[in-house]
Amino acid sequence: MTRSSLPVAAVTAAAAALLLAACGGGSNSSDKISSSDSPTGSASATATTASPTQAAGPDAPKFAIPSDIKVNFDGFDSSDPTKKAALKDATYAALAVIEFEAKDYTKEPANFKRFWTDEHGAEFADSIIAQNKDGSVITGTYNYYKPVVKTLSTGNLAVQYCEDQRKGYSKDAKTGKVNVTTPSLNDFNLWTLSMTKTNGEWVAYDHTWQHGAKQCQIS
Repeated sequence: MTRSSLPVAAVTAAAAALLLAACGGGSNSSDKISSSDSPTGSASATATTASPTQAAGPDAPKFAIPSDIKVNFDGFDSSDPTKKAALKDATYAALAVIEFEAKDYTKEPANFKRFWTDEHGAEFADSIIAQNKDGSVITGTYNYYKPVVKTLSTGNLAVQYCEDQRKGYSKDAKTGKVNVTTPSLNDFNLWTLSMTKTNGEWVAYDHTWQHGAKQCQIS
């Protein structure tokens, strides 16, 4: 499934083996970790919205994820404390996108503002809002795997991972009709989140997305 020209991806708290939901999105790019080393500004944590879905941990955000959306994460953990924290917060950033795409929001939810920052975060939010205007939202099952964390020259991090959305679909928010698509290479995507630490959390200040990534294809 590819939702318009800027589909949206997602990830959740790996340490908690959470089963939730997602769909891919961002700007198309190569498979290299090549985002800029530095964000254009600083981010500030904001209050999260209350919802039935609570990620693991006392300070973890809450996400309003519909029950018809599910996601599996594999390998989003590390023995290195810094990488472990970045992977956890990268999942929160992606879950914030899922929450955004699961309902026809007309403005950024609090979780999105918390984990997506700077001008690229604002541009990403605008693209999601624009997509929501067509009346479609996400549904189905999404899988995330093969995460890799790289240290950038400034000390920021890049978190790269694969996405399988063969069973992820778009649906009409009003009628509930699901647009079921035939699985193909286009359902495999490669994501890279550029992250910086702000207020004790790793937040995404930029991202790239490669559609139809052969290196992510699985049977």
